[in-house]
Parts: sequence; structure tokens; C-alpha cells
Amino acid sequence: MKINKNYKIGLRAVKTAIAVSLCMLMTYIFKIDEAFIAAFAAIICMQPTYNQTFKSGLNRMFGTVLGGVIGYALLELATFIPLYQSWWNVILAPVCLLIVIYLCNMFNKQPSVSIACIVLLCCIAQPAETINDTFIYVVNRVLTTTIGIVIAMLVNKFLWPKRSKQEYDKAINNLVENSKKDEDSNSLKDEMEDQEK
Repeated sequence: MKINKNYKIGLRAVKTAIAVSLCMLMTYIFKIDEAFIAAFAAIICMQPTYNQTFKSGLNRMFGTVLGGVIGYALLELATFIPLYQSWWNVILAPVCLLIVIYLCNMFNKQPSVSIACIVLLCCIAQPAETINDTFIYVVNRVLTTTIGIVIAMLVNKFLWPKRSKQEYDKAINNLVENSKKDEDSNSLKDEMEDQEK
């Protein structure tokens, strides 16, 4: 294995670490169990630029809801199966994962697959017979994941935002346009002053 001795930790890594820390803090403040769900979402969502993170976040939101819906359906199904045992998830979880993957691809949301699968597995990780209210349980998992996504988006927006090439090109074009307008308005102002003399 070749070791890269010149590697330096970049801003994306630092922003990811900050987002995970904020996820842990938020889940601690609001007494939300399983902070790792929010942290996973922040890690998966963080991209090099804010626009990429925003787009990733929207895709991840879709996956979060989809994974929650399929997880909820599986947990509800468990209450109707006589003699259901948690070990049945060995069979049912892969089938549900395939459904999630199929639906993400069917809706053209391939980037949503990973988070949808994670949310599904987080929903069914606890044995169904130990859950008092399945709906509230799944909503909590979805909201916890959403917290991680939103935190990643906010961190990338406000802490050392990196701009994409398109954003730089647009900014440069705006500067050129504004400088032309300034030149035109200055020459117009000069003409008006000349006429007043």
C-alpha cells in the first residue's frame, strides 16, 4: 500500500467534522436517541460546494422519506404476521432494500439510494414488538436524518463556502457587466455635464 505523505486535511473534511459535531450537539440538546443517524446523514450529504450539497440534500430528503415509508410498512406488516419474530428481517430487510433501490431508480433519484437504505435499516433495527407507536418511531428516524441533512447544508453554506466553476464564471460576468454599466453611466453623466456648460 502506498502512503500519501503530502495529504492535507481539506475544508470539506473539516466542514464534515463540524457538521457531525453539530448533529451530536442538536441530538443531545433535544434529547434525541441515536445521534449517529443524523451524523451519517451529514457525512453522506456533505459535498465540495454548497450547490452540490443542496442538490445532494434534496435527493437525500427524498431517500429519507422513502426509506421511512418502506420501514414503516415493514414494521406495520410485522404486527399482522402471526408469530412474527425479529429474525424474519434477515429475509424481509433485503427484499425491502431491493424495493427501495428499485423505487429510487424508477423516480430517477439514484443519489437517494444510500440514505434511503440507511433510513430503512435504522427503522427496522429495533425489534417491532418493542416499539410502542410505529408511526412516531419512524417519524423520529426520518426527522433525525433530516436534521443531519439540514446541518450539512447550513455548514456548507456559511462556513468557508467553496464556489463551483459556474458560480465563478457568473460572478466574473456580473462584474464585467456592472463595470460596463458603470462606464456607460459615467460617460452619460459626462455628456450631460458637458451639455449643461
